[in-house]
Amino acid sequence: MAVDASKVLVGALDQETTGAVLDAPVGTALPTDVTGAINAAFKDSGYVDSGGLQLTTDFSTKDITEANGAAVRQLLESFNGETKYTELEMSERSLIRAFGSKSVTTTPATNSHGTQIKLAIGARLPEVRSWVFKIKDGTAKVLIVIPRGQAIPPSEMTFQASEPIKVPITLKCQRDAAGNSIYIYLDDGVVTK
Repeated sequence: MAVDASKVLVGALDQETTGAVLDAPVGTALPTDVTGAINAAFKDSGYVDSGGLQLTTDFSTKDITEANGAAVRQLLESFNGETKYTELEMSERSLIRAFGSKSVTTTPATNSHGTQIKLAIGARLPEVRSWVFKIKDGTAKVLIVIPRGQAIPPSEMTFQASEPIKVPITLKCQRDAAGNSIYIYLDDGVVTK
């Protein structure tokens, strides 16, 4: 097989028309390729910081060894998928993603104050949601779909004058009815003529 530089992609988050990270209630129709429309129930919350998106998988295995100690087979003991990214905007949407809708109360703006948000942090996790991450490199596109993602609230947030307030989000990827936790769809952007 010959080398092909067009297959070398960068992971730039696609934030042009919407944010690159979208979420919706579990049960919302999920995208099944890169080119189709994403269900309108998926909403974004704006910019993601320059750290981008990190996707990790952990396949924990156990070796079966023969009498002399050589491994002859591996058994899968557990699988865990996780994504991490950081919301760059302090908004109702980003706080609901990180802490859950039961933790966020919003009061609309009036003629005497702007939109007010109260964040009540306690011993509860956000709702499990479906997630879509949009990535592009020129005409090439990547779509990462997490059918069931449990956000884990941030253990640390920094408030200082020289940096934006960031909301770090870790998603634990749960399996769907087909037994999959993560789907990655690719389109190299090269069309036939």
